[in-house]
Amino acid sequence: MRDYQMFTAEGNVAVGKIVDEARKLIDVSEYGIEPVWNWVLNELEALGRTESFSEADDTAVREAVYDAIV
Repeated sequence: MRDYQMFTAEGNVAVGKIVDEARKLIDVSEYGIEPVWNWVLNELEALGRTESFSEADDTAVREAVYDAIV
């Protein structure tokens, strides 16, 4: 399991699902990384609204996710 700088293993799994989906979207997107990255940011923000994953929209998490998908 990759470390996305989340506080828990469950958090890393949740973010990993977003990364997996982003990779699939990149493969089929005719518009490049930008719309996929915007989708990722929205997903991380939504995940961060949950109490147990509030760190999901932290800079360290975003950077780890960016490194994983680009």
